[in-house]
Amino acid sequence: MSSEDPDNKSSCITYAYIHNNIFWKRQRIVVIPACNEEQHITSCLLALAAQFLALPHKVILWINNTIDQTYERASSLQDKLPFTLEIISVTYDPAIANAGTARREAMAYAAQNAQQDALLFTTDADGEVAKDWIYQTLEAFTQYHVEAVFGRTLLLPSEYAQIPLRLHEDERAEQAYGALLDQITLLLDPQPHDPWPRHIEHSGASIAVTHQAWRQAGGIPDIASGEDRLFYKALRQNSIRVRHAPDVIVYVSARLLGRAQGGMAETLARRMIAQDKYIDDAFETVSSRLLRVRRELADRRANPLSPISKVSACPPFPRILREDLPKHYQRALRVLNFLHHTEYCLSEGGHHVSTDQCGIPSRVHYNLGANAALDRPE
Repeated sequence: MSSEDPDNKSSCITYAYIHNNIFWKRQRIVVIPACNEEQHITSCLLALAAQFLALPHKVILWINNTIDQTYERASSLQDKLPFTLEIISVTYDPAIANAGTARREAMAYAAQNAQQDALLFTTDADGEVAKDWIYQTLEAFTQYHVEAVFGRTLLLPSEYAQIPLRLHEDERAEQAYGALLDQITLLLDPQPHDPWPRHIEHSGASIAVTHQAWRQAGGIPDIASGEDRLFYKALRQNSIRVRHAPDVIVYVSARLLGRAQGGMAETLARRMIAQDKYIDDAFETVSSRLLRVRRELADRRANPLSPISKVSACPPFPRILREDLPKHYQRALRVLNFLHHTEYCLSEGGHHVSTDQCGIPSRVHYNLGANAALDRPE
């Protein structure tokens, strides 16, 4: 992320552009599931109140199974915020009390009471959205003509140092490998609505979707955790265009005691005790990626009007041992360089086009230096 403060962009943006753009006139509703978030909820809401050019019209705070002061701290701000804050308190049976249930029901509630062309946003109660979070999201919707936008998550700078350096290095290595896989994918299957540069995250801390796309995908999946990743799969299976916008940023807590089973907090706590044997299961081998992309292309050529649900039927790919990651990285780099040197990539229709049309640089560039949270605008 650039270190430029979003507030400095005002001279480059005309209010006429915003007010004449129909997309910017849509109702904006932000959904925040919260469970025992008294330490973070105030900063979370104030970050939304400080948005550059585009504020939410409504924020729905879905407080569930909470025994701390989350409700009291949020309600004390209701008359001070530049948007409508609706606070819902629910108590789930322990069997279904989880992050997935909360986000699913909160989004369903928001959609039920929203305008038909509304934009539904969701973030996490322990996060602080960047000053231009909504603005950059709307820009992504407008520029790329998509129905959903996923943003990036970075650690809050004040908590970044709590994490051992070796874990930051592991994360950078995984992300660099994932970026190579992503560029290989785009060379074989260019996606004009989601070109490079883009990120590879699917986090509930930053999702925005049109009301229609939310309905078409069936809402947030009904699972205990990982509902954000599965929601992305549901969007793809329904042929809904998604933009992975690198300029849409949310800063999240680096806490070790999390609310979601299998979430980031649990992963951090486990890795601080002992390094995981395997890298994140979101990353596949180069061979698996090549096979999957080719199957997707073949499926679309054979069934150009059908959704891509068959693609998800690919067999599970093998996990990558952490100690083997450098080897997989080098292989991915060789494949990427080979595709570049051939100067052609296969388009969706089976024709050959110049790699210049794919919009990908000849070498990987994916924030391999210091964590980008350090240049968060203050």
